[in-house]
Amino acid sequence: MIDKSFFIDSCDDVELGIKRNSKLEYRISYDESKPIRAIFVIIGGFGSSVDTRMLDFTRRQFASRFGVLAINVFYHGFCCRVSKETTYSAEYSIEKEDVENIKKVLAKLNLPYHSNLPHNAYYFLLEDMMKKQKEAGIYAQNNFLKGLSYTILPPNEEYQNYLLMPALDHINALKHL
Repeated sequence: MIDKSFFIDSCDDVELGIKRNSKLEYRISYDESKPIRAIFVIIGGFGSSVDTRMLDFTRRQFASRFGVLAINVFYHGFCCRVSKETTYSAEYSIEKEDVENIKKVLAKLNLPYHSNLPHNAYYFLLEDMMKKQKEAGIYAQNNFLKGLSYTILPPNEEYQNYLLMPALDHINALKHL
């Protein structure tokens, strides 16, 4: 079984005028003892980057069983979930909108907001409150947490482009083959 990884230049987001800073990664697998009958593109969905070993396993299985060259493209915005592999891991962030949501939840609970505290301190406070309520048997099914949010930021300054950039990345990977 042959496994290879490639890092290539892809394209900038011309529509939004944003220059791309990262290389496009794609991985291929094929069985060198069999003729390649087709190119089989496996498009990973939301969360596929959580454990790339599963992608590698799936790609190898298709290549081995069906005599195809199987390819995974780590397309623009692919890494949208927090992962054990830091290269492919998104990060949690608390943006301005999230702070506003924290303030609303705190107001519902008649708790003050202090701008000098780190924003994630409130998440720990609310988690502790929830734990104490559960222990006391007065926990009301996440009622006070409705509206609480945080933002997930993909690595490499990427963002969700809703398939325009990912589609172009797949085309560019296939052209590179």
